[in-house]
Amino acid sequence: RLALEAALTLVPEYKAGVFWVGLASLRDPALVTETIVQTLGAKDGLADHIAERELLLLLDNLEQVVEAAPELSALVTSCPNLILLVTSRELLRVRGEVEYPVPPLAEPEAVSLFCERAQLEPTDEIAELCARLDSLPLAVELAAARTKVLTPAQILERLSQRLDLLKGGRDADPRQQTLRATIEWSYELLPPEEQELFRRLAVFSGGCTLEAAEQVCDADLDTLQSLVEKSLLRFTPSDTGGRYWMLETIREYATERLNVSKEVDDLRRRHADYFLALGEETEQLAREVDAATLDRLEREADNLRAALDWLEAVDERQLVLRLAAALDDFWGAKGYVAEGRRRLEEALAADLTPTAARAKALNAAADMAVASGDPEAATLRAEEALALHRQLGNAWGVAGSLFLLGHVAADEEDYETARQRWDESERLFREAGDSFDALAASRMLAWAYDELGDSDRAQKLMEDVLREARAAGYKHLQVHVLESFAIDAGSEGRAEEAASLLREAYELNRELGDRYREAIIVCRFARVLAYAGRAETAARVLAAGEMFHEEMGASPMAWLQRGNDEALGLIRRQLDEAAVAEAFEHGRTLTAEEAVSLAFGELE
Repeated sequence: RLALEAALTLVPEYKAGVFWVGLASLRDPALVTETIVQTLGAKDGLADHIAERELLLLLDNLEQVVEAAPELSALVTSCPNLILLVTSRELLRVRGEVEYPVPPLAEPEAVSLFCERAQLEPTDEIAELCARLDSLPLAVELAAARTKVLTPAQILERLSQRLDLLKGGRDADPRQQTLRATIEWSYELLPPEEQELFRRLAVFSGGCTLEAAEQVCDADLDTLQSLVEKSLLRFTPSDTGGRYWMLETIREYATERLNVSKEVDDLRRRHADYFLALGEETEQLAREVDAATLDRLEREADNLRAALDWLEAVDERQLVLRLAAALDDFWGAKGYVAEGRRRLEEALAADLTPTAARAKALNAAADMAVASGDPEAATLRAEEALALHRQLGNAWGVAGSLFLLGHVAADEEDYETARQRWDESERLFREAGDSFDALAASRMLAWAYDELGDSDRAQKLMEDVLREARAAGYKHLQVHVLESFAIDAGSEGRAEEAASLLREAYELNRELGDRYREAIIVCRFARVLAYAGRAETAARVLAAGEMFHEEMGASPMAWLQRGNDEALGLIRRQLDEAAVAEAFEHGRTLTAEEAVSLAFGELE
């Protein structure tokens, strides 16, 4: 239809005419030229008939007879004023060919098409429906046809059966009466090796890298390229090497094919093994909040979820514990606190075996509980982890449990207990050769010393941590120390210095992409604003920080909540409740960048 519309606009430019040649029913490439001959009424040979005539031929649906391409190329060469406009699901690969990829519709266009066909006004449900259909014109039209018996909301509920749910009228081309028929048309045209790879690639959720396709699916580059050229697979290039992915509608069909194949269990096993290895290989870098590692894991978030789901389904409980624990720092840094905590708790409840995998997962669950503002659960999990790590002789695991228990103690304002735990944790991390976590424990020790009244020792320790973190390139630890210095400056009336320190922390954290820390920094800005007497702006920024925690399914940690409460108390001394409520309502609409810009503009 797109090609027809284009051809219609070109009619005045071709003196000998514009002709449509339908090829969908053909299977023999030798019949392509004969079909053109019949359409034009040529009697003296096709090239002789066209000769120098100014002519445009629209050849529609060439993909199943694409072997005729060389003959068509020769025809164009011998007829200087002939133009071929070809629709095909793969390239012809001949000289002079100009490719015009046809992407799905943009969202407004898809909604407009749906509403025009269904005679409905646009709604959020219709927009979501079009997005779930990948904004494919045929899918949108078939869905619109269903509004005679279903509302858009009911169609959304039934989208898991989209391939058969969406049907056209009796006058539709048989290949386009259902989505299944449309995709099956392309699938059946593939040679066996391409069919095999097509269904294998359905094992990935959210696409995959070339390396993953090769290792999990035994993919080869030529077959991948062929599937891309036939519009069954997409490729998005990037600085990280790019990703292969399918439109979800097409992946649903590929998944059906995979699920009835004999190799489905083996492929899902290979997929799970690959992403378990990825999680464990990147664990230390994720702990150090390495931006490239966290971004890589986020690109694979759907694959990691699929791996966890499959391992749960086949009762591989120890592997579930290993993968969920390996993703601890990813869950937190990228803002998936609620999901991470749920998965860890479910995995721990499903397998009580006292293994190293359980001990590690217990620490991770304690970490998620700390991030969620739940000190009781954090204590329960960390104490069990501590006992199990000691039983297993894992000194590094013991250090991690003590670190978390120190955090819980500090949240409960028992700073002497926190100091003792962090002191031992720091020593064990250093003995294990883990400089990052040793410095993290040193930073916490400085906090404990400060709360215990030894501010000089705390200051020196924090300066040492900042110096070592900068030397080692540990940006995450630099962020923590800069925040602490900023709060000290703010409480002492040095608002501009506090703002500068927090801005530096925020910019460093943006490089890391740590969403959880971003929410904390925004709350820190609110506290400094409150110290400086900027009550209205403080209220807006505080509301934004609290909202970011909510979006992650987390609550501010106890120490942060105390700071938020202090800021709110200062705000309420300057504003009445109506003004506070209005400022909070506005603040909850801000992005993190808007909140920080607002705060910095007020303080500088």
